[in-house]
Amino acid sequence: MIVTDFDGTLFSDSHSFNDKDLETLRHLGEKGILRVIATGRSLFSANKVIPPDFPIDYLVFSSGAGIMEWKSREIISIFSLGRSQIKAASEILISGAFNFMLHKKIPDNHFFYYCRHTGEDDDFERRCRLYTGYSMEWDDNAVAAMEEACQFVVIIPYSDNSDPLVRFSILKKALDEQGNLHIIRATSPIDKKTLWIEIFPAGVSKAHAVKTIADIKGIDYKYIAAVGNDFNDLDMLRWVKNSFIVENAPLELKNEFVNVRSNNDCGFTEAVEKWKALHK
Repeated sequence: MIVTDFDGTLFSDSHSFNDKDLETLRHLGEKGILRVIATGRSLFSANKVIPPDFPIDYLVFSSGAGIMEWKSREIISIFSLGRSQIKAASEILISGAFNFMLHKKIPDNHFFYYCRHTGEDDDFERRCRLYTGYSMEWDDNAVAAMEEACQFVVIIPYSDNSDPLVRFSILKKALDEQGNLHIIRATSPIDKKTLWIEIFPAGVSKAHAVKTIADIKGIDYKYIAAVGNDFNDLDMLRWVKNSFIVENAPLELKNEFVNVRSNNDCGFTEAVEKWKALHK
């Protein structure tokens, strides 16, 4: 099985696919190798850019909160935050004056409530504008009535007076004390620099989703490879035996994993070639 992140890994900066990468995906399918995209995008967002006949077998979406069998369009796994988790996390975020969004449960998790506390935040505003018609101002009563939700997205701009990574550490410590949440660090896919924090129920990760698919299909874990580009791929890249990172990734990740070309220069295909060479 080969697993690839989407934005910044398989998807180019021009919002298109490289012909060589598409050819590689088709060839893998012909050889009986399972092809998986693991993305932070919601199913709604993924469907906007990935055509129905795209040559993959599974889509892991919302950073592992959902898994879809691509050809049948069957969602085979869903994770949700429960009411108590929603309440606990939102209280921590509000008391800490964080800017954040709360997404509804799958498959409607492209709808979200937004809560803003601090000044100018272009990335936060831009995301709200991108989801005009799907984003709603925070409503205490509506949120209190929610039985389930998919995730929180916290946005910490680098224009803040404090170090975003310090704020991330403080927030993660407070959330970890709840004991039933999983916190994922990510870089904004919008401006490519703003720090995002995703809050899911415990058990949600790209690694866990990949393991779920492997168990369903009876695939030996040592024959799984993964390609990524950002911190939200970290658990997946550390879990699989063969991990690759594209050239456009942060230096911290490039120092840990095997490097391949960028997302704009068929890095996915190079990763597959390196992986195949290891198993000749």
